[in-house]
Amino acid sequence: MGVTSSRGGGGRPQLPAFCRTRRPTTVAVTPSSLVGLRGLVLLGLLFQLSTLLLLLAGPVSPRPGISANTAIRSAVAGGSSATPLSDR
Repeated sequence: MGVTSSRGGGGRPQLPAFCRTRRPTTVAVTPSSLVGLRGLVLLGLLFQLSTLLLLLAGPVSPRPGISANTAIRSAVAGGSSATPLSDR
């Protein structure tokens, strides 16, 4: 008569067995782990700063002497200012 089920109206609800048997886990924080964390935070801040500087710099205009289309066409056509060794 002393056995009560968790579905019955009498008594408080019980935690599952895995919650009752686990021991609390402790995490050791060492100075070396804090140094590593500090390095990661500084690296993240460096990337954010570089992105911010790129955004503030704005778009870069092409050089007046050459355009991207001209450079691509000359590269595809195989044209270059230097003569190949076989023609010399």
